[in-house]
Amino acid sequence: MQYWIIAFTAALVVVIGYAAGPVGALVSLLAFAGSLYLMWARKLGFAGAWTRFALDRFSAPFWKGENWERFNAMFHDGESVVKAGTVATALIALSLILPPSQVALIAVVVAAWYAFEVYRSHRPLPRATTAIEAKPVSDPVIYAPARNESVKMN
Repeated sequence: MQYWIIAFTAALVVVIGYAAGPVGALVSLLAFAGSLYLMWARKLGFAGAWTRFALDRFSAPFWKGENWERFNAMFHDGESVVKAGTVATALIALSLILPPSQVALIAVVVAAWYAFEVYRSHRPLPRATTAIEAKPVSDPVIYAPARNESVKMN
């Protein structure tokens, strides 16, 4: 299945390159990578997405065997790969219809909003402090003696 995804991606990049030019093909690849990373970050957090798919351990040259194993591991999440491909293709299609500067502005705003939502959902929760915890009191607590309730009523 991964060979089909790779073949479809290569064909899509060629079609986009023909329709939008070489810059459009590069932009679509960058949009694909960025949206895929944001989708992973939504599930795992920013640092978790970076280390889970071993992006911090890639070494040059990229065609080494161990790097291909890491690439294959990235494409096991088929749903996110398809969503990221859809985002990249939609951006290029919009840039062919609308002025590219407007599409770029919209894409940057949406990506920033999505990144903020990911950050907000993965930040540590603040620990609520009360006035007693914030300022400890050294006064001794005095308990009143228990009342004698053994009085009988007639």
